[in-house]
Amino acid sequence: MKYQEFKKKQQDEFNKLPMKAAFGDKQFKEMMAEWGLTTSKEDLEKICSIGAGAYCLKKDYHLFLVFGERSVKESEEFLSSDENLVDALKYEFGNHECCLTFEFENGIIALGYTVKEFLSDDRKKKLFVKARKEYINSLEG
Repeated sequence: MKYQEFKKKQQDEFNKLPMKAAFGDKQFKEMMAEWGLTTSKEDLEKICSIGAGAYCLKKDYHLFLVFGERSVKESEEFLSSDENLVDALKYEFGNHECCLTFEFENGIIALGYTVKEFLSDDRKKKLFVKARKEYINSLEG
């Protein structure tokens, strides 16, 4: 499986989680109504914010925790393969327009690592250099 397919698989799983979003009072009231709730204090205690304007019912919050833990483990396992890590870096280099900015470290950050942590690992550093070279070569021709 290529990195882009891996990301899509994880995104599809995330999209199935029971959440809604609201970015203003009107949308918030509509969201609550979709759950059969009002904006009463009692009903507000039945939901929780999961960030970025997204909410879920408190009874469903554990599903987000389970997904998060599984997602991290799957990512670590996927990126433990040299081939997958190079593919992921090249994808993120393109996604972050490193061909224009030459800030290839953004590819590292997009994978959830700090630059210092990543480049202090000899294997990852070697694969970063390889991925950067392959990415630049792919632009030339």
